[in-house]
Amino acid sequence: MTAPQRDAGLPRGPCVPVSVHRLRYAWLAAIGLLLLVVTALWSLGDQPYAAERRAFDLVNGLPEALAYLLIPVMQAGSLAAVFAAGILALIARRPRLAGLVVMAGGSAWVLAKLVKRVVERGRPDEYLTDVVIRGAVQMGQGFPSGHAAVIAAMATVATPYLSRPGRLVVWTVVGLVALARVYTGAHLPLDVVAGVMVGWGFGCVVNLTLGTPAFACCPRSRLDCTVLE
Repeated sequence: MTAPQRDAGLPRGPCVPVSVHRLRYAWLAAIGLLLLVVTALWSLGDQPYAAERRAFDLVNGLPEALAYLLIPVMQAGSLAAVFAAGILALIARRPRLAGLVVMAGGSAWVLAKLVKRVVERGRPDEYLTDVVIRGAVQMGQGFPSGHAAVIAAMATVATPYLSRPGRLVVWTVVGLVALARVYTGAHLPLDVVAGVMVGWGFGCVVNLTLGTPAFACCPRSRLDCTVLE
């Protein structure tokens, strides 16, 4: 089988050394961990900072008509969506991708639960008045957002397998899920930022350790490159 045939369906990109390719994910995972720690430290205290309160009021106070868009899209960050994404990947004949999204999404959900126990930050209505609750009242700790962690983890491991339009779609969904969790009154802004960092960081670790579709550098031409999956 020739290299172009092995490359069928994968996003095109430059021929780079595998070590460089993996080093990028190591740096991204470290950045995700650092930002998670920063948001955790920033979230400590009896009350959210004024900037976070203003950001929450702005998003939570958006028009009610947006609920018809944001609440359905928000379900993309649920645990059920993890298995749905895996099934879709299998239907698309991407068994490796199916396994990755299920593992990453499920693990991010567990990691978010563990971080909640460490930080122990409540929901918005424990700190603020006039919070608009849309949908069921959320119980338990609020930091970080499990929905944001799940969708960010799945998007991170799926990104190397997607075309540019596909990447734009999945990361737009990540942003909408994070926005929706604040809009529904389930989380404060730092909660969803931290959730994205949990998912993104863990997804980068998965890409680092298990590898992604990439090309090893070759001395003569791209046709001599080996596809690594």
